[in-house]
Amino acid sequence: METAQAGSSLDRDLVAADGRFVAARGRLIGLDLLREVAQAAQPNEHRHRPLYETSLAAAALEAFGAPALTHLVGTPKARGEAANTVAEVRFPDAVWEELDLLRTEDPGRFEHGFWTALVAARLFRSALGDAPAVSRMVGGALVHDIGMRYVSPTLRWKREHLTRAEALKLEQHPIYGALVLASALGDAPAVHCALLHHTRAGLGYPRISGLASMRGLDLVAVASAFAALVSPRPFRPQPYDPRGATDQLIEEASAGHFDPRAVRLLIHCLRGAKGPFRDPRLPRKLTGFRPQGNLHGVAGCSPGML
Repeated sequence: METAQAGSSLDRDLVAADGRFVAARGRLIGLDLLREVAQAAQPNEHRHRPLYETSLAAAALEAFGAPALTHLVGTPKARGEAANTVAEVRFPDAVWEELDLLRTEDPGRFEHGFWTALVAARLFRSALGDAPAVSRMVGGALVHDIGMRYVSPTLRWKREHLTRAEALKLEQHPIYGALVLASALGDAPAVHCALLHHTRAGLGYPRISGLASMRGLDLVAVASAFAALVSPRPFRPQPYDPRGATDQLIEEASAGHFDPRAVRLLIHCLRGAKGPFRDPRLPRKLTGFRPQGNLHGVAGCSPGML
């Protein structure tokens, strides 16, 4: 794995929310370590519990009430399909404990996981119907950003531009999340979602070599970006509105950062997903609300969706 901070190592022992030891301080961060952790895991899917049996189920219901998601999951049919898909997400208690602790430590990031899961559920159900793999990918969307719990709160909630050193620290959150999830799940879709949701078609991070991209990851990446744009963040005065968020994603896709078909599928769903999906006609003018004074990313560099 190539990262913006080549040769970086863990600056402390990595310990999961349930107290399990994941990796030792000083270990070189990369795919070799991730494979080692995944191979040492002993996942048992018979011990997985669905979301609807956990104390976190209420958070999914709260997410359905978010005004920013009304156009995606506001109709009874869309709401029902997304609710059924998210409710069936299954993980062992170790993963549910990660989310439960995130809810206490970082409510905004916890909410982001559920918003991303709802958006992803809408996209996957529109594209694939009720295929068995959908709930696994939506589960990956739910926990894709769990690595942010292992990043300094100072960086997560900074209101100003990051320094380059701070950005490099923040860019380690995908591998942190992947390692923690791999320790409980082995080589599972959720691990890939955590590791690769910021790769932005090779223009983001981490830069991966020797790892095939998982099908469906492009939808999770777009769902995460949309959910982030329409949410409050410390570094901008207001969130984007849904139209402004799609305007931004259209521009990002044109620059090669996202799969254009994934963005078009999002637009199709925002328009009600009536009929079979075909490449929708994109707006001629980008007229949505995009806030001024966005201090995301490193000063002088193009912002990403952290």
